[in-house]
Amino acid sequence: MSSAQPPLHESIKALLDEALPGEDAEDVIRRKAREVITKARTYWKGPPFCPLELADLEGIIVEEAPCDIRSDGRIFSKGGQVYIQYAKGQCRERMRFTVCHELAHSLFPDCFKRERRRSAAEKSEWEFENLCNVAASEFLFPLEEFSEDMSDTPLEAAQVRNLAIRYEASIDATARRVVALAPHAACVAFICYEEPAPKRVTSLSVKYAVPNGKFLHRLHKGLKIHSKSVANMAYRNQMPLGAASESWMIGGKWARFRVEAIPLPKFASKDTSDLAVMLYAA
Repeated sequence: MSSAQPPLHESIKALLDEALPGEDAEDVIRRKAREVITKARTYWKGPPFCPLELADLEGIIVEEAPCDIRSDGRIFSKGGQVYIQYAKGQCRERMRFTVCHELAHSLFPDCFKRERRRSAAEKSEWEFENLCNVAASEFLFPLEEFSEDMSDTPLEAAQVRNLAIRYEASIDATARRVVALAPHAACVAFICYEEPAPKRVTSLSVKYAVPNGKFLHRLHKGLKIHSKSVANMAYRNQMPLGAASESWMIGGKWARFRVEAIPLPKFASKDTSDLAVMLYAA
């Protein structure tokens, strides 16, 4: 007997009302984000592309929040004017992504018709916020320029770092975008360090993973990383390591990947992950 599907988020339902034939929610939000970029092309230049300028072209005022807003950012309408506020103390890369994320909320038809909730425990709310991250990535790394930059150099850890600098973005956000646009099976796993228990072989494990549509394996939360993996060496040395061919035990079966690992600066990783590990099909 199949279990009942959780209810769809109200904003996702509203978004799907605008779907073209064959589009799912992610297709719709990407299309709408790219339409905003196309409209802004005459005046909006980069990289890096300034999200504050994009918001201004959309008639949205962006400002630092004057008080504790208990989140990275928020978007609201007051007196017929739309505002985006971002929390104090964010590094520049994080602030830029926050503005892009909040700008993505404006793509939903019911943006100002419902009370905002941010409960990660609710699957529908997680799916909604993930769609906002998808659109934020489109704003921060416009497809045309980013695809061209990706094609200019080999797909490797050093390139991810260079692209992050070029687009004034965090390494984790850049790694996600690189994986999403990779022409072959790829996945980025965000790895955390845990204090080792007695006799534990490794102290690194997967917090969560973001594959592209061609990647057929599922890296579950808590998957332990082998002590001889480049991930462990990158963590110990605090420097990127890559291009190693490794076998990982996933779902009771061995799978072979080309693996690269990039330590994440603490300020760049909201979820406190320690490493971004890129896996490509061998």
